[in-house]
Amino acid sequence: MKYVACFSLISVICALAGNGVIAELYISGPESAVLEGDAVALECLSDSATDMQNYTFQKYSTWMRSWFQLDASRYLRCWFYNVNISRIDGRLLLELNDVSEWQTGPYRCVSTGNDTTEVSENFTVPVIYLQDIYFQKMHSWYTSMSEVLYAEEGSTVEVKCAAASSRQPFYEWSQEDSDWILPSDTLTITNVDESSEGTYLCQARHPDMYSLVKTRSFELRVTPRDPDMFRIVDFNTDLQVGDILLYIVLPVAVLTILLITFLVIILRHRKQQLKKPQISLIDAEKRTPIYKGSLQSVSSTSSDTQPLVM
Repeated sequence: MKYVACFSLISVICALAGNGVIAELYISGPESAVLEGDAVALECLSDSATDMQNYTFQKYSTWMRSWFQLDASRYLRCWFYNVNISRIDGRLLLELNDVSEWQTGPYRCVSTGNDTTEVSENFTVPVIYLQDIYFQKMHSWYTSMSEVLYAEEGSTVEVKCAAASSRQPFYEWSQEDSDWILPSDTLTITNVDESSEGTYLCQARHPDMYSLVKTRSFELRVTPRDPDMFRIVDFNTDLQVGDILLYIVLPVAVLTILLITFLVIILRHRKQQLKKPQISLIDAEKRTPIYKGSLQSVSSTSSDTQPLVM
């Protein structure tokens, strides 16, 4: 049994060494999740070195698909303005002020001055975040919606509540001045009428931090059905400013640009045609031979129409 345990330990050490990871170099950071916006401090530590002057922090960029050094000014420092690396009394510290979900990492600590490169294991900062809520109209051409939603009497309204989060939030729907609660991310109201009007609220709550809550509301207004009016677009689609811009204004603008471009091309082609030299019929009639058998002629300004012959 001891031989098996020893063999397993040796295998782990070999695997770490084969990947360029040295077990004695590591990063010390928060062990539990931190809230978005908090300050986080990471420290690069070594079991053998006391002076971390020849070590530095790196972060992996999924966009560039490579590691880059954070304390080098030529590597996208503008994107990491709230990252501060300090070296105090031989210590190597990385401070993240106002940490956000795209700064979770991973980070690693590497040696820079040694012949043998030492690399620590990757460290990812556990960040809890819950962003603002946004609404989506279901079964509509244009899913975005404003704070006021118009619906025709007798139609069906379906609105989805969503929010970006580190974990799937809990959603609840409720109506102002009402005691009902719908534990779902989608609100569906069938056969709407005047009693359906009011303010509807969606609440998103983070499962790991119950006090982290986001809320957003919209107002539902019901319009009476007009059976005598011919409708090209069903009112259930809730055609608003965004729909008008997308389906009416944008195509008209594209057609106008194409028409103007076509006219410019025609006018330029016409202008180039006019620049070509033209043969004047008046000048051609004024050219008369001065003697018989001549191959050249000269311009004549007199009214004599009889040519001179030899």
